[in-house]
Amino acid sequence: MEVLRKFRAALDGKDAQVSLVIVDNAKTDGDERYSGEGFVDEPVVAGDNSNREFSGWDQGARTLVARRGEPDIWVFTNDTVASHHGWSDQRAARFGAGLRRLENHLGPWLFGEVTHFPHSMITPLGPSIRFVPTYCFAMNHVLHQGLGELSPGNALLDSLVHDHFEPAHRIFRDHVDPGYVDFVLAWLIADDSDPRRKSRFGWAFEWHNKRPLNAFTFDDLRMKARCCLSETMLSVRARKLGADFCSPYDAWSARDRIRKAAEYVQDKFWEKHLLRKLRQG
Repeated sequence: MEVLRKFRAALDGKDAQVSLVIVDNAKTDGDERYSGEGFVDEPVVAGDNSNREFSGWDQGARTLVARRGEPDIWVFTNDTVASHHGWSDQRAARFGAGLRRLENHLGPWLFGEVTHFPHSMITPLGPSIRFVPTYCFAMNHVLHQGLGELSPGNALLDSLVHDHFEPAHRIFRDHVDPGYVDFVLAWLIADDSDPRRKSRFGWAFEWHNKRPLNAFTFDDLRMKARCCLSETMLSVRARKLGADFCSPYDAWSARDRIRKAAEYVQDKFWEKHLLRKLRQG
């Protein structure tokens, strides 16, 4: 729970009221209370594991709205943020500072560590070149109300993945774009026949829990594939609602500023060169 202290410190402001709901998808009934890391008597509720963390977050959101109404800003995390990411105080502070820059932005926005696909991907809801990973992300109430729920719905997800193991079909149904399927399955499945997948997709690291696909692992990998679908489609859904995508690292890194400035100068140089050729010819 130490990560909660870091987020509480990052999000606190003179006018901020920070509320917490902990959703335990392993619980089936009964509510508890949590006090600690600066929080007092916050609810711990049984979740909805039908779409893992996404349906769990929706359950938590309903709990918070019923208890205190719709907040201005929603922050969602899963257990990955505590167990598989190094969230230093500085990293959490950057996250909080980014949210404070956005708090008065009236349009819909989605905030997180924006990640680019290696190339344009055709998701089941349309093309995408980048997405916001959902181990830790935020949005304002405008976007949350527009989305309705974070999960795209079990009916849609079930139409995209098989419901039982068939080696010839793997996980995704045939109508899902092959390039998108290749990207997701390379992340999920341990496959020694594709040793270059990390460099092929430009990943700095691979998923810690990848495993071979077989009859014993199918159900878990199928559910994880549904989460990957939910994650990337959340960004597509947000974009269709006109959301701005923002990152804690926007114009923050000196190296990135230098790189962007060099690219801008290069583009302007070529723009002038091509315009000159057009005028001459």
